[in-house]
Amino acid sequence: MLIMRNIVIVGGSSGIGLALIQNLEGDNIVNISRTPCTVAGVNNLTADVTDTQSLKRAFSRISRIDALIYCAGTSMAAPVEYVRTDDYKHLFEVNIFGAIECCKLAAPLLKKSEDGRIIMLSSTGGITPIAYDGFYSATKAGLIALCTELRLELPQIKSTAVIIGGTRTQFSFKRDVYINCDDYDEDLKRATAALTKIEQTGYDADFVAKKIVAILDKNNPPPQVTIGLKNKLLTGLYKLMPWQLKLSSLRSTYDI
Repeated sequence: MLIMRNIVIVGGSSGIGLALIQNLEGDNIVNISRTPCTVAGVNNLTADVTDTQSLKRAFSRISRIDALIYCAGTSMAAPVEYVRTDDYKHLFEVNIFGAIECCKLAAPLLKKSEDGRIIMLSSTGGITPIAYDGFYSATKAGLIALCTELRLELPQIKSTAVIIGGTRTQFSFKRDVYINCDDYDEDLKRATAALTKIEQTGYDADFVAKKIVAILDKNNPPPQVTIGLKNKLLTGLYKLMPWQLKLSSLRSTYDI
């Protein structure tokens, strides 16, 4: 007999998070986000991942968790020299500090589950840095390391960083792109255009969501899984390159 799982998705109101909810059947789904998920039957809890108290209130209303899936994320295109402090702090709060807080709040309940799972949506950018979006890349690399660390601390919970490459969602068009950065402006425009093209010619969100569901259903997934053969080949090849070739390859990819 199939056992109905209690799955908490953080950031399930749009993008890959929404596609994931649409592909999960037969489970109790709780969505935690600032705006509700419109899929029928989802229990929506309002919280902002940058607000610890609102997260605590949301998790206090949950009595059982079998899987936590962290989908919240934001991105921006900005040179390190010009980036505003509040902007990069906000990005880190959404992309990784919120993930840590959710793991902290979910852990006591996940330890009670017979098969507790944590899935965090990382990115190929965590392996192959994105030009002028190094802040995003740094947080996604952090999620990969965090999932491995969780396997050390909480071996009874199967934690996995899912590495996702370019995916067709509205995420591309929500990116905050800096302007008036003097000598950086032209490179910044070209790099952002190249990144948008990579995303909008990438995988469909539904394809990515189905792969995540398969990872969730797997008996013992590894701490790190890359989705898509193309992404596996690209990240695998990048790891083997000498550092000079890595830099020239990235410059070519982002037209800078």
